[in-house]
Amino acid sequence: DTNDRFLANIQRGGTYSVVPRIPGGEITPDKLIAIAVVAKEFGLYTKITGGQRIDLFGAKREDLPVIWERLVDAGLESGHAYGKALRTVKSCVGSTWCRYGLQDSVGFAIFIENRYKGIRAPHKLKGGVSGCVRECAEARGKDFGIIATEKGYNLFVCGNGGAQPKHAVLLVADVSEANCIKYLDRFLMFYIATADKLTRTSKWLEKLEGGIDYLKRVILEDYLGICDDLEKQMAYLIGTYQCEWKTVVDDPERRQQFRQFVNTTETQPGIEFVSERGQKRPADWPKEAVVLPPSPVSPKMDPFDTKDPKKWICVGETKDFEVDAGRTIKYGGVQIAVFRMPNGSWYATQNMCPHKRALVLSQGLLGDSVSAAGDGKSQP
Repeated sequence: DTNDRFLANIQRGGTYSVVPRIPGGEITPDKLIAIAVVAKEFGLYTKITGGQRIDLFGAKREDLPVIWERLVDAGLESGHAYGKALRTVKSCVGSTWCRYGLQDSVGFAIFIENRYKGIRAPHKLKGGVSGCVRECAEARGKDFGIIATEKGYNLFVCGNGGAQPKHAVLLVADVSEANCIKYLDRFLMFYIATADKLTRTSKWLEKLEGGIDYLKRVILEDYLGICDDLEKQMAYLIGTYQCEWKTVVDDPERRQQFRQFVNTTETQPGIEFVSERGQKRPADWPKEAVVLPPSPVSPKMDPFDTKDPKKWICVGETKDFEVDAGRTIKYGGVQIAVFRMPNGSWYATQNMCPHKRALVLSQGLLGDSVSAAGDGKSQP
């Protein structure tokens, strides 16, 4: 979808957010400085997320490759906040700093996040590692959660927050780090292989015949005889990891796809910002829809004469327009959204969303209708 195509989350008004990976919530002062420098240079709104990361809002699409280049050069990677993939593995400070901590929860969380980063799944995945039963990392509200004990770790699975929160359930108790990883590899791969698309782990478990008891037999006892294959498949996914931001940064052709307009390197502002609490944010949408005056009736035009070159304007090559996607061209001071459909047809319309008056239509999702990126409403 739009987020995966541009490796960032589109926000209202058509700008994007940038979320570097911060494994386990641990970050060095130098990387903090690098993030701050980028935020100041590009005028980005910064906020700490619930997953112990730093979100940079308000990035223009054409600026994304340069922003990523700065972050990658500082040793940061894509946080995959835009994909159905591992988001974060939240941690408390554990035995390293806390007097109640039983195990090194930070170190274990960092190891796990780096192990599974970039792996795509039917839905987003979130994890947590708590250093004791006080549960400061909220591990039981995650797709997988690990809580330290005096003997090792308890591994919980299939929890989530959101609109329908659910506590994770115990898969196995008092296991070593090595066994915890082994069972987690199997669990995640089994979920990835069997869950329907857009199904969170909690809903998947609800639909799984036999529930948690059956899942324990499959993962812990190898009831289906597939655990060796699950481990090999997970090892393959881990071994094929790439930072998707760096892949774009190193590819001049991919970088071209982030231009605002296909036919020019010019840019136009697409959203109004206001200052608040020392940062800038999008101006509020009007509470009432803007009523525009009636459009003048266009004069009747003769059919195009394909032999007359003066009536055709070149705005790019076919390859400049991705299939099943929208791109924007600039004609004078007007933005035009152009859509190239999988069936070979082409459509063009104004780039302005009629609902929110934002220049975002070309960034929407395609199907039988165009879903506007700004508000999700569809245009037939």
